[in-house]
Amino acid sequence: MKITGQDPAKTTELSLGKTRSSKDTAPAQGARKDGKARPAKQPAQLPSTSNLTTTKARDAIRREPDVRADKVADVKSRLKNGQYEVDADKLAGKMLDDALREDIERP
Repeated sequence: MKITGQDPAKTTELSLGKTRSSKDTAPAQGARKDGKARPAKQPAQLPSTSNLTTTKARDAIRREPDVRADKVADVKSRLKNGQYEVDADKLAGKMLDDALREDIERP
């Protein structure tokens, strides 16, 4: 990829407070009289607490498997043996709660 319209040498010199020639240009803003560059002041860039928390949470989620194989195996074996029972009242209540929540959240 070619970037046009910029002269890297000029940009670097100006950022360091140097000039190409004292006759051609004035000293760059922030340059000392002897032509040496002043150290640039860098603001302290500390990561915010929320960014650290978010990053840690994402990492923890990535480490977890998508499927909990132990739970799946347990349900499969109980289904196969005829031991898996569903509480119809509990299921119906959750279905109604979810439907009501969806209706409320719609714009």
